Amino acid sequence: MNVQAAQAPARGAAGVTRVAPVTVIRFAELVPDWGEYHESHREGNHRAIYRYIGGLPGQKLRAPLPGWNFCCGVAMAPPGNGAPLHDHHDEEIFMVWDGEFEIFWEAPKTQERKGAVLGRYDAVRVPPGVMRGFRNVGRGDGFIHFIHGQGQYRYPIYHESERDGLPQGAPTASTVREPAYDPATQILRHEDVPLNWNVYHEAKLPGNRRGLRRYIGGVSGEREGEGPPPSLPDGEVAFTMVECGNGCGAPLHDHPCEEIFIPVEGRWVVYWLDERENLRQAVLDAWDACWVPSGVQRGFRNASRRGGKLHIIQGQGGSPPPDYFKDYSSLKG
Repeated sequence: MNVQAAQAPARGAAGVTRVAPVTVIRFAELVPDWGEYHESHREGNHRAIYRYIGGLPGQKLRAPLPGWNFCCGVAMAPPGNGAPLHDHHDEEIFMVWDGEFEIFWEAPKTQERKGAVLGRYDAVRVPPGVMRGFRNVGRGDGFIHFIHGQGQYRYPIYHESERDGLPQGAPTASTVREPAYDPATQILRHEDVPLNWNVYHEAKLPGNRRGLRRYIGGVSGEREGEGPPPSLPDGEVAFTMVECGNGCGAPLHDHPCEEIFIPVEGRWVVYWLDERENLRQAVLDAWDACWVPSGVQRGFRNASRRGGKLHIIQGQGGSPPPDYFKDYSSLKG
């Protein structure tokens, strides 16, 4: 695995979780796992798992990084395939990156089967205590992004119909008595998530002009009550989609939690200060990623000739405003 890295700088008082250096991940170099689960080889369950962060306990870590605040990856499923009903101990978020997927689940009290078909960049959040699964309902291979709200990934809790061959010691019962919410209320259609151009004061500057589709959580917004709110309230993680034109993006800043940048459209540059405050950067193509711990000043810009989309996950819901490298206080008001 060719992973670029730079040590976290001494500057940046916002965070203390310098658990690893800045890490650049190339999607083309991630090794897919077609047999990660006991049911993966069954008809209808075929899928390849590409992991950016985290992995199953007891197995060799295939991802470039272990999980701390969250885990994430991508599942590729041929038409008619996906994941059967299962549960997790933490929140799980699905976002379709390519194709169409049905996300289905069982109502905990009635076991009634429910579901919704998601298109590109649509998303849904599912709480622990709900059996859920997904299926590619498109005509070609589909790709679906998944995020887990805690860094310690555990073997799923499977529906009783999928327990044949379950590994020894795998859990069979949820520890959650009642789910915190109904997944039907957590479905997000990309075009329905408002594009907010007024989240940050420094976005008034030409090179910083960017729009944020705040799917879940405040994502370190400064302007409380200005512009449309996040589509869903804070959870275990927060995530957004940034959209902007060529040369625009975010200036150097820090957060009190880990953060990962994943372009989904276009070419982007993520840059940061190393331990000597020298500027480092990495050029990311679609589905590449750059993971940054807290305590590191980082920024990004769209390097495409036209508009692009950058997916950002923060490992903390409702984190405070950014700690900027420069003083932008004069732009407030």
